[in-house]
Amino acid sequence: MSPSFAAPPAVINPTAEEAYWREAFKDEPYYKPDLSYDDYSPAYRVGYTGPLRREGSFESLEDALHKDWDRVKGRSRLSWNEARLATQAAWERVSPWH
Repeated sequence: MSPSFAAPPAVINPTAEEAYWREAFKDEPYYKPDLSYDDYSPAYRVGYTGPLRREGSFESLEDALHKDWDRVKGRSRLSWNEARLATQAAWERVSPWH
C-alpha cells in the first residue's frame, strides 16, 4: 500500500517566511556566529519553497534540494552539509510531509 500524502500547502508567503527566519536563525542549533543571515537565506528559501515544487519527504527529495541549493546559493559561505540543516528546518516548518 502506498503512503497517503496530504495536499501541499496552497500558499506559502515568502515574505512572512523570510521575516520569520531573519528573526529565528540565530536561535537554531546549527547557527554559527561567524555567519550572517545572508549565508543562511538561500537555504531557507530552498526549504520553504520546496513543498510547492515537489511532493514527498525531505529525505526522499534531498538530492533534488541539494541541486537547488547549488543553483541558488550565490555568495553563501555554507557547504551543502551546513545548508542542509537550514533547508530541512524551513521545509519542516511549511511541509505537510515531514
